Order: sequence, then structure tokens, then C-alpha cells
Amino acid sequence: MRLFKFISFAIKSVKERRTRALLTILGIAVGPAAIVAINSMVEGYSNTILSEISGFLSPYDIVITPTGVGPSISQYVADQLSSIPGVKMGIPFYTIPALVQTPQGRSGVTIFSVNIDQLKVAAPGLSLMQGKYPPPVDYEAVAGYDFLTDYGFTAGKPVQVTLFYDGINSTKSFLISGVLNEFGSFLGVDVDKSLVVPLSFGEQFSPYFNGIILVSYSTSQVNSIVNAIKARYGDSFNIVVAEEFIKLIGNTLTSLNGLLISAGATSFVVSFMGVTTTMFTSVVERTREIGLLRALGFTRRDVMVMFLTEAFVMGLIGGGIGLAAGIIMATILTSEHFGLGFSFLKGLQVAPVFSSTFLLEAIGIAVVLSLVAALAPSYRASKQEPSIALRHD
Repeated sequence: MRLFKFISFAIKSVKERRTRALLTILGIAVGPAAIVAINSMVEGYSNTILSEISGFLSPYDIVITPTGVGPSISQYVADQLSSIPGVKMGIPFYTIPALVQTPQGRSGVTIFSVNIDQLKVAAPGLSLMQGKYPPPVDYEAVAGYDFLTDYGFTAGKPVQVTLFYDGINSTKSFLISGVLNEFGSFLGVDVDKSLVVPLSFGEQFSPYFNGIILVSYSTSQVNSIVNAIKARYGDSFNIVVAEEFIKLIGNTLTSLNGLLISAGATSFVVSFMGVTTTMFTSVVERTREIGLLRALGFTRRDVMVMFLTEAFVMGLIGGGIGLAAGIIMATILTSEHFGLGFSFLKGLQVAPVFSSTFLLEAIGIAVVLSLVAALAPSYRASKQEPSIALRHD
């Protein structure tokens, strides 16, 4: 019952000094607002980015490219790699730099020569915006997203490109059978600025592939496949494991979240100083009141609890306001998507993630810091002698 009386007394005191209390409460709210907004936005972006990466890059993929030291990837080597236990399929490919003539002038693009049906297995996020995938003939191609949006090429239109391979320039015309949806980069190739053509087209230029994608049956077999490649070929190939890349992105985003929360947590210093200053000022202003309360029977402990309860109430209100502000900020900022510099995030809808545990921790930190900040002023108030306090002007 005494606790409720202290809380009622604290609320009344806060109302009587509403201007100063409001400023203190707003100062307390800054900390929770900052860390809640940061954490929920980064978690939202993390979930969305990892989901998008998993959509266009399968965790079963192992990408192999020659280092230039050791064997090149011939059909024989590709067959050997594809026959490693645990490999579902091998997808060799060529990447050929080229220039395309557009209404704006010549622009650099890439000819991505690969078995398109197999590529869709390795890159499940690949999809058509218009048209259809071409048959395995050398004169039809699927154009990347930018061919439509930037260059004006649509399905059914021809496109002429100048190819550069091993110091030889040649001109080739393709019929665009379809246009891909926006995709981003894959294997270091900007698919949005690429013409995807059948594998047979690249085979006209060289018997050696630029790389091969191995698709494993399961993620548990990826390490054994990589070890088998290294045991057979040593350091002859660059090996990129999609699953490790996804984990790396996840770990990086987690570290970024921790760093940003640490930076945002410094705003709690403002809360601490604000509560301390307010409580010290309150003790000075209420010296006569403290003396009167002591004369009426309040113990030193009662006086200290009274001031700590005021700090608790302000911390609780400030923490609650901070949570609401953080949630609103995160919702607004994620709706005004900033893209984070990733091409595959253009126009992406990101939903902030609010963890009930984190929200409770944020408001708990605000309350605890308010109580800690009020300890010294409360202790000072409890040490006031009634006779001296009553004579205070």
C-alpha cells in the first residue's frame, strides 16, 4: 500500500513541475527511440536482404573460375568436376564483354553464354518480365532488365553487339526473345546489363569455359565437394560457396546492427545527465518540503524512496514514449526505402522487425538508468536535517 502512495505522490509531483519533468522525460525518450528504431530497421533490412539473396542465389551453388595458374576449364575438366560425389549438376558458362548500340550511344554489356534451363536452377530468382526463353539457337537471346528500361529494347526486337574476345572483335545480331525482371549481379556479372544466350554461342569462341557452377544435392555436401576440388586441383581454381557468402552477409549485418545500437546507446548519457540535473534541482527547490515531511514522520528511507519513485515514473513514461517514437521512426524510414547501395534492392519493400524482448529491454534500460541517475540526489535529500531544512528559504 505504501508503494502505491509513493507512486501517487510521485505522479502528483511530476504534474506540479510539468515543464521540467516533460523536458526530462523527452531526454529519457531519446535513448529508447534511437536503439529501437535502429535495431528494428537493421533487422528488417537483414531479413529482407537475406531473403532476396537466397532468392537469386541458391545455397547449393559452388562457383568455380580459373586462377590462371593451372588447368583451364575444358569440357573434360567440367565433366570431372560435375562427377564429384554430391554434385547434382555442373553448369559451365562464358562471359564475353561487348558493346551495344543504343539511342544514347554505345554502352558496355556482357554476353552471358550458358544453358539457360540449368541457370534457372542455380539462380532461382531469375524470371521473365516479357516474352519467352529462347530455344538453343545462336541467334536468340534473353535481355537483361536494363535493355528494356534504359535502352528501349523489347521482346521481338533485334539487337546488334560488338564482341571482344581474345583480342578479336566481331559483330553479332540477336533477336530478343524475352526480357528478364530486375535481378542485379550474379557471378560478378550485372545480369540487368547482359544478354543471356545459349552455351553453344560461347563454344564458337573457345573450348575453355570462363567458369562453372556446381549445384550440390544438399548444403551438407558443399564442404566435401570443395575439399574434393582442392584435393584434386589444389589452388588452380577460385571457389566461391554461395552458402558461405549468405552467412557472411548475415554476420556483417549483425555486426552492423551491434555497432549502430552501440552508437545510439550513447544517447542514454543525455538521459542520465538530464535526470540527475532535474533531481538535484528538485531537491534544492523542495528543501522546506523535505523538512516538513521529516517533521511529520517521514524517515530518511521514505524521503529517498519518494525521489527514486519520481525518477522511476519519469523513466517509465520516457521509455514508453521512446518506444512509440522508435516504432514510428522505423516504420516511416523503411517505407521511404533508401536502397543501401544494392542494385537488387531497388523498390524493395522492407518491414521493420520489432522484438518484444528487445522493446522490454529498451524500456527497462531507460528505467534503470533513471533510477541510477537519481540515486545521488535522492541520497542527498534523505540526509537533510528537518530543523535546517525548515529554515531554508
